[in-house]
Amino acid sequence: MRAMALVAAALLLAGCVSEATTGGVERSGSEPTTQAPPSEEPDTSEETRAETAPQPIESTESTEPSVVPCEDVMFQQAQGTIRSQQSAFANEDFAAARAFASQSFQEAVSVDQFQSIIRGTYEFLLGEPALTFSDCRRDGDSALIQVEIAGSPSVLMVYRVVLENESWFIDAASIAGTKEDVAA
Repeated sequence: MRAMALVAAALLLAGCVSEATTGGVERSGSEPTTQAPPSEEPDTSEETRAETAPQPIESTESTEPSVVPCEDVMFQQAQGTIRSQQSAFANEDFAAARAFASQSFQEAVSVDQFQSIIRGTYEFLLGEPALTFSDCRRDGDSALIQVEIAGSPSVLMVYRVVLENESWFIDAASIAGTKEDVAA
């Protein structure tokens, strides 16, 4: 349950700062501000403040991210991408594993850097651990998928996948926590 809350919070946070929700423009605040002209002293009376206070902008578009459960077909496609990358890790083929990453990730991270990241932080992905996909939340052309990586302890990860050229690619992955194995 804690991991699900982390996934939901991460997706909401990602949606709040993505280009999809900001139209590609950085925003520094949620409401416009007004300033008095430089040559005048601002009037601080209660009446004047009420008259000059910024009014909310009404819009027919929702600015809230539309986080929804993933459709089955999309979830299956994204799982295939993650499983394919995992297979490349099992063969220690870092160039092939990186090919399942988003275009922006590939532009920012070389194969050597990618190998260093995996070996340094995610070495539990090397080999052939079992993957269990437990949740997927989508917001437009991106989604967060919770994956449990078998081990002792099992590691809970959240993958961010993005839709590019009608296929799902891994844009980021992070460790959400660990889960101690419980003997039956």
